[in-house]
Amino acid sequence: MKRTPDVAALEGLAPPAAVVFDCDGTLMDTEPFADAARSAVFARRGHVYDDAARGALVGLSTAQGGEVMSRLFGGSAARLAEELAEELLAAVAVGAQPTPGAVDMVRRTAALVPVAVASNGPRPLLDKTLAQGGLAGWLPITISGDDVERPKPHPDCYLAACAALGVPPEKSLAVEDSPVGARAANAAGMVVLGVGGLAHTPHLHAYVPSLDDPALRCWLATW
Repeated sequence: MKRTPDVAALEGLAPPAAVVFDCDGTLMDTEPFADAARSAVFARRGHVYDDAARGALVGLSTAQGGEVMSRLFGGSAARLAEELAEELLAAVAVGAQPTPGAVDMVRRTAALVPVAVASNGPRPLLDKTLAQGGLAGWLPITISGDDVERPKPHPDCYLAACAALGVPPEKSLAVEDSPVGARAANAAGMVVLGVGGLAHTPHLHAYVPSLDDPALRCWLATW
């Protein structure tokens, strides 16, 4: 069943002092390209990239993904991570686009409060993805998976983003599309807004199906 906006939950949230967005799947529709990249790595080793494999990999950094794949079919985790990063860069270049409402959401929030991005993606991929989506100019502060010792689901990237913005995590909003990311933001002490296909999780404070949802725009108008 498709989830509907948690309108009451949204209306009950205080306007945040800052917003930190996840990138892949939240601001940029990169998941089909990420699936293609992972599938290519699996296929080279005679394995099928199925739903179980996807569930084990979505939301992880490339280094974490390398470790998972190494456990699944052997080989160097570092080399698998490098290969996955290469495939992701090539796949995103094919034409990843912003998710519906992402550009407008970033522009609206950036006009109201400080904004940043906290991603598990490697630095080259994050920079390329935001530039391709026309979002880089609105998001001067970005934290990649390369910039912290412990990527999501640990809170480090969100804590680093809040520190760079100069706003306490508990006064900041995280916008996430994956359970891994929601867990990280929650561990950082942030309010967490889930979007897209994010399943029911105790780490969310509210949910909207997409960044162009009318309920979200109405809430933004109250800030």
